[in-house]
Amino acid sequence: MKKVLLVNWDCYPNCASGGVYTWTKTLIDNMQDWQFIVVNQLSNPNCNGTYNIPPNVIRVIEMPIFGSNRYEEFYDDKQSMLKKIFCTTDNVINREFMPLFKEFIDTILSDDCKPAHLSKIIFSLHKFLTKHDSKKCFEHPLTWQIFLKKILDDSLYRQMTLKEALTAFQLVQRNLQILSISVPQVDVIHCSLAWIPSFIAIFAKMENNCPVIITEHGVAFRELLLYYNGYMHDEPSKIFWKVFSRNVVKTIYSIADLITPVCQANAVWERILGADPTKIKVIYNGVDTHRFRPLPVPKSSERPTVVCVARVDVFKDIVCLIQAINYAKESIPNIQCLIYGGSTDLDYSCRCLDTVTSLHLEDAVKFMGGTKEPEKAYNSADVVVMSSITEGFPFAVIEAMACGKAIIASDVGGVREALQKCGVLVRSRRPHELAKAIVMLLNDEKMRTDLGAAAVKRVSEEFTLAKSINKFLDQYESFNTADKPDYSKVGVMQ
Repeated sequence: MKKVLLVNWDCYPNCASGGVYTWTKTLIDNMQDWQFIVVNQLSNPNCNGTYNIPPNVIRVIEMPIFGSNRYEEFYDDKQSMLKKIFCTTDNVINREFMPLFKEFIDTILSDDCKPAHLSKIIFSLHKFLTKHDSKKCFEHPLTWQIFLKKILDDSLYRQMTLKEALTAFQLVQRNLQILSISVPQVDVIHCSLAWIPSFIAIFAKMENNCPVIITEHGVAFRELLLYYNGYMHDEPSKIFWKVFSRNVVKTIYSIADLITPVCQANAVWERILGADPTKIKVIYNGVDTHRFRPLPVPKSSERPTVVCVARVDVFKDIVCLIQAINYAKESIPNIQCLIYGGSTDLDYSCRCLDTVTSLHLEDAVKFMGGTKEPEKAYNSADVVVMSSITEGFPFAVIEAMACGKAIIASDVGGVREALQKCGVLVRSRRPHELAKAIVMLLNDEKMRTDLGAAAVKRVSEEFTLAKSINKFLDQYESFNTADKPDYSKVGVMQ
């Protein structure tokens, strides 16, 4: 059987929620003629350590970047760990590793970073780290000295606080240990994001002479910028991470043989960030219309009901939804909003609860927790709402469409492409505007019915599971022709 190396970050099989998890599981479950080796880099220590996987997933490589473990403790690369530790002497670190690390730092922070050159450095680091102890290398005092000198030599970066500089160093230090892993021979490399975990694709492509597909659900660069602007108040740090992220993303794009964004909105970003337009092919997410369809779900009450199926997460802007319900309550006093979704962000979850309490909405807004039956949640709604500030091509929208529901959603990412005239679009972070749309639809049963019927038709024509899977299957098969090119030199070694 042909093999796929599938590269994830905080996703399948450990983190069983979110659109990328749904996409990954759907892809694997519906390609039984292909075997999958899944690499999942983990930044969340609360993720699941036990999970069920189908027979065609022949190996899972978990790479935690938290704690102080060696990656080799989580997978068997058939090498003696003690041998690697003993041969990693100070002399070897000084003579071989430090020049590579310095070149990596200089290149990744360059305003004129050449992706082909950065790829070569990454490959060289990988070759070194597969034979030596990555922990001893990255935790050696000289790595901090090299990093700190780079910061101090730059007139802008030297204004970073020590805390921000240490945080940046530690993130680089921990993430780059992924270069120490060895991956088996595969036929296709498929990455679910264009970020550091996909550095694996660089050396795996060169070693295995196989093609690379990048499928971005949310454009990594765009979402990282939102994160930096939301959580960092130190302007030099924001610029540091903007430069770092841009160069990572450009390099990942450069080594891809095919980039399959889930919507045209993502494709626009990818072209702006330097992706070769001839490599880009949009493949929309698909939904199982046997599962997600109009169902006769009895309502728990006769109250006008708004349903949101989303993680309680800052990017989903649940606070905006709560504020909108507060405004809508002025016109529809008995409105209720049911929010289905878990959370790994305690601070933001508390902020949402505080917002409910401060607005006295305890009877109107209910947090229902995660659900394994989202089709029932959608079907219990009069209106389905999504208030995100960033999206790719969200499953929550096309699933609700398949269930025949009237939908109100923020006009972000590929949401407009999905809904077209089958729902109501509002600007993100506008609770008044969102509330106005909610009131309008709850007061107009005919409009809700018409939008729902149009949505079901659109999904059946454009966004079925079979259509999406078959497009990826066609791409996999097209790479495995007898006259395939030398992929190991495409986009990397030129």
